[in-house]
Amino acid sequence: MRKNLMYALPVTLAIGAVTGGFATGSADAATLFPLFPNVEQVRASSPSGTGFGGTLAKEYKDLSLFEADDMGDWEDAEFFAGRSLRSGGGDLPMPTEPEKWDIQNASARSELQAARTDLVSVLDAGGREKAPTEAAVAQTRYDCWVEQEEEGHQFDHIAACRASYLAAMEALRNAMKPTNVTYETVQEEIARDTIYFEWDKANIRGDQQGELDRFLDEMRKIEPVTLYIEGHADTSGPQDYNADLSRRRAESVRAELLRQGMTIGEIKDLDIQAKGENDLAVQTGDGVREERNRRVVVIATGQSTQEKTVKVDQSASVTKQ
Repeated sequence: MRKNLMYALPVTLAIGAVTGGFATGSADAATLFPLFPNVEQVRASSPSGTGFGGTLAKEYKDLSLFEADDMGDWEDAEFFAGRSLRSGGGDLPMPTEPEKWDIQNASARSELQAARTDLVSVLDAGGREKAPTEAAVAQTRYDCWVEQEEEGHQFDHIAACRASYLAAMEALRNAMKPTNVTYETVQEEIARDTIYFEWDKANIRGDQQGELDRFLDEMRKIEPVTLYIEGHADTSGPQDYNADLSRRRAESVRAELLRQGMTIGEIKDLDIQAKGENDLAVQTGDGVREERNRRVVVIATGQSTQEKTVKVDQSASVTKQ
């Protein structure tokens, strides 16, 4: 809508004209309230809801306050405020019609008309219901573009609103694509157990044997599982000795698992830089005997089925004749 002269002037001058020319400084909301009641009503509103109407109300509110507070364009702020209030009340407005705005650039007007036809077709094809957030954003970005084209002088703003609308339409179309649900099988960790060792020993302690037995009993209930083994040592003793000791502890547990008929995925290389003093369960200084660091960790992995949703590309392939 083409603004009249008063709204084309800076806000301080506009208020001066209304009040007799005595206003100084920028106009505040209270001064403008009688002229633009929707703006102040929407400023105090709290649009809620994730549906099309609720999102539309929030987006139009943001657009209204931007025009009022940042641009000093109170007439368009009032227009967008009214749309926000309507949307919040369930009276959903359609995208603005560029023919009703004083857009001087014929090429821009034609592009806007084509864009509106496209937008309305997507909205009417279920966009409001299938992708309410994306649909609301697309509509308000379109209205922003129309409003900026009518003003016709802030070319960076026109470009920004147009680009934002095009991006919003792409997001809307993507959100509306039908989906194919497929299932894939993945290997993932399902449980782990830790077996502790005496200092400088690699044989399984009696109390830890019972712990290992209970763990394996649980694993048998959920077969098939694959068991992986990690060996560790504390910081007492030389590093190369601890590396060998860690490996012997892992092999001791491996032999027990095989004896009980469990599947072994692998014995991981017990590199001292990876499993020795650099991978302690309890941080200690060098040369410290710490039982919680003298351990073998048995990790059980199993297969699980996960749902995978894929958007369907409906673009038709073209076959040359």
